[in-house]
Amino acid sequence: VTAVMDEKRLTSKLFGSLGDEPLVHLSSSGRDVSDRLETVTGLEENAAVDGTTTAASDCVDFGAQTAWSDPDDAKVTVNVAKLARLRKLRSAVTEAELEGSHYVQRIRTQHQRLNQRTSWAELSQAEQTGGPGTESGERERERERDPRALTRLLREGGALVDEDDGLAGSGRMLPKGMLEATRVHDANASEPSKAVIRSVQFHPNGSLLLTAGLDKSVRLFDIDGTHNPKVQGVFFDDLPIHRACFSGDGAQVIVAGRRKYFYVYDLQGGAVERVAPLVGRDERSLESFVESPSGAQHPMLAFLGADGHVPLVSLKSRSCVGSVKMNGTARSAAFAADGNRLLTAGGDGTVYVWDLRNQRRCVERIVDDGALNVTSLALSPTGGHLAVGSDSGVVNVYDNAGVGGWSANGIDGHVRARQGLGLGLGGTGPASGMGSTGGMQRAVRREPVRALMNLTTAIDTTTFNGDGQILAVSSRLKRDALRLVHIPSCTVFSNWPSSKTPLHYVWCTAFSPTGGYLAVGNARGRALLYRIHAYNV
Repeated sequence: VTAVMDEKRLTSKLFGSLGDEPLVHLSSSGRDVSDRLETVTGLEENAAVDGTTTAASDCVDFGAQTAWSDPDDAKVTVNVAKLARLRKLRSAVTEAELEGSHYVQRIRTQHQRLNQRTSWAELSQAEQTGGPGTESGERERERERDPRALTRLLREGGALVDEDDGLAGSGRMLPKGMLEATRVHDANASEPSKAVIRSVQFHPNGSLLLTAGLDKSVRLFDIDGTHNPKVQGVFFDDLPIHRACFSGDGAQVIVAGRRKYFYVYDLQGGAVERVAPLVGRDERSLESFVESPSGAQHPMLAFLGADGHVPLVSLKSRSCVGSVKMNGTARSAAFAADGNRLLTAGGDGTVYVWDLRNQRRCVERIVDDGALNVTSLALSPTGGHLAVGSDSGVVNVYDNAGVGGWSANGIDGHVRARQGLGLGLGGTGPASGMGSTGGMQRAVRREPVRALMNLTTAIDTTTFNGDGQILAVSSRLKRDALRLVHIPSCTVFSNWPSSKTPLHYVWCTAFSPTGGYLAVGNARGRALLYRIHAYNV
């Protein structure tokens, strides 16, 4: 029964349909009216977040008349003392039941208090005064409508467009030097991990956080910054988890460890599928992999295999659809935003850029400046910057804008331009530094924009936030080895983290889609949560 309820709560959070027990009593006539407040109970999750008590006199006046109202709501009675999450709606401790209209009003008030990011949806004065069917009202709407409003809204939505996003998209650059960050309630405080946390990641909807580690458990938490309740937990009895993540569309969780197989957990159906060893590849461990982004036409996983092999597994067919082979050992990888290109790096200190539409084609090889062994890769969501971490603790930041980047047409345009100059892919002139030999491009050496030397041990994690203005770099080999980098200036924030920030040994990091939260998984089994005030949640 507990498992069924957990699945219903998870389905409710992801897909908007609460499967919870009815909270509405029968009317005085004996008729079952629980279905009439179905649309209202969907707001109960939001009501459970805030810890304050909302009195009837504090209700917000929403002004506009509702399009439809049910006259039977006056006969409905809701018991707000039955569940702990509804008790905050009471105006007095002794209050136990609310009429349907009062219950709806208090839920809306609570929702309005918690979600104050809807100023773009408010009606203008002209739209409020002009009647819905009057000609003057229509003229006022046309006069007040801003044609740039949609573009501004999308760009401020966080990594929703190909160009600058978030703060940069609205002309607001993140200030350098100082970062305002506050620690809030630990993300997994309701159920900490019993071992090292190896993976943390936010769901694409921004409200769920995944944690996984060597205790063989995947846990999902509803992140509100106050209580962060646990939503779901899955135990894998034969797999100490080294890596877990959401699929690009957020409908599945991929779980892998030091085994020849991996698991796929369906969030909606609650089913766990074990994927057999890869056909054609004798890989002893599938513990390291990267997933394709949400915009990929063919969702897939790239596993870091032995001897430089990188098998590619389709998430649709659950089978190996190809592989690429680099010269050195494969230590890290990253997908481009369009999912058509894969970056790999490892023991030879070189970054390989593969066009997955032709898996034998390496379109570029970049020799990382001063690195003998690349241990971490990260590509910004817009493809504008590439961060390469090495075993010496140095992080090189490269600007891709000058070479077309790895956006949808960046590499193709670069190759076509070279062919138009008569150089081809096999040229030997000065401009053909990446000429090919048997399908493998010659290595080129590019100067990084900045070499960050703030850490002294091997870089394990490099993570960009949603609009690419913040880069988190960390190392698990030294206590409190985490730094946040201001990408526009390529400088490290000086005030956070400080020497008193209780990070412990950092194993993984993740930003929320909007950049408002930073989650840090450490060796104590705790998922620390920090609020970045420059971004909305």
